[in-house]
Amino acid sequence: MNALGRLLVAAALARGADAAAAVVIVLASVQSSGSPAQGAIVLAALLVPHVVAGPLAGVVTDRAARPRVVHALFVAVFGVCVGAVPLLLGRAPLAVILLLAAVAGCCGPMILGGLSSRLDDVTPTARRPHARGLDAATYNVAQIAGPAAGATVTGLFGAATAAVMLAVTAWCAAAILLTVGGTPTAGPGGARFVHTLRAGLACVVTRPVLRATTAASVLAEFGLGALTPAAVLVGIDSGHATGGGYLVTAFGAGALVGSLSVARFPVRRWPPFTVALVCIGGTGAALAAVAVGPSWWPLTVGLFAVAGVFDGPLLTSLLQIRATEAPAHLRTQVFTISTGLKTSTAALGATAFAVVASSGAAVGVGLIAAAHLVAVVVGLALRAAPDSTAGAKPDRRTDR
Repeated sequence: MNALGRLLVAAALARGADAAAAVVIVLASVQSSGSPAQGAIVLAALLVPHVVAGPLAGVVTDRAARPRVVHALFVAVFGVCVGAVPLLLGRAPLAVILLLAAVAGCCGPMILGGLSSRLDDVTPTARRPHARGLDAATYNVAQIAGPAAGATVTGLFGAATAAVMLAVTAWCAAAILLTVGGTPTAGPGGARFVHTLRAGLACVVTRPVLRATTAASVLAEFGLGALTPAAVLVGIDSGHATGGGYLVTAFGAGALVGSLSVARFPVRRWPPFTVALVCIGGTGAALAAVAVGPSWWPLTVGLFAVAGVFDGPLLTSLLQIRATEAPAHLRTQVFTISTGLKTSTAALGATAFAVVASSGAAVGVGLIAAAHLVAVVVGLALRAAPDSTAGAKPDRRTDR
């Protein structure tokens, strides 16, 4: 298997463990205390650190002489911590469990955006659009298979076995990452850590395309953070008490189809920024149709799938924009900053949904759709703003 194949396998395993962790932690909480409440608190500790840890993890990697070792170390530490949390629920003080969850959360941006930043190290330029589509598909596969595997193993064998599964899966990913070579560019030799950190943040803020797509995708992710509870309400209102799970699966399956489609047939006629905004708008329009359309179950499932289809090319376009807009010595940091913002914002979106949950499914799904449509407007407005880097010396470092 070539380096790209090994990287994609490692990414799928690590992201699958990350996606399964939420289900395992909540079920472990139920098994240990009879309530999911403690699990929900632990999940918050797992998600919130992403926004702070993203830039720091990126700087550490970009400055490393051997980035693959840093990537593997982050994934291995994630495996230790996320495996320990379900084992210790109900057995150790909550403060200890929250600390372990927070450490795992600090590794999360590397598992998501950080691994995507390595694609250019192992892929020729002509093959990168295809590779980004496959990388986007690993996110979709993880979101479909991870929770299902976590729930199945926990239900059949208990939380302890599921915890071991999480840890072993992450460690396998870490071991594979150690074998992924490539030709990374050395980080900025004499630059101070804080200067590199500021440079990465400034890159996201000052470059129009990167700034616009980051803001738009974060707003859209705020809406998607409420997708699962909103889908549950839609299922209940449609007379399908367990239908929310099928709707989320339909969305995930649609996203996988979209990712594999652009991997096979990359979109070359439109710039990635245009594709990203069209996809955000497409997801919003499909979910708006759910909110205002007739309550016919097959149509609802189909609309969730269509919304997911747009999400696949969106992720591919975002990966492309981050890779091409970021200087080589800041690339991992740009990926982890964007990923950290999206993950933390999704957690806020899920929390905010509680405010409108009593208003019914139509309102909940409508607000998710509105977040996407507002994201398109914000993206266009920020793209039109002047480039504050104009006149600055261009970065002449070789792309990774």
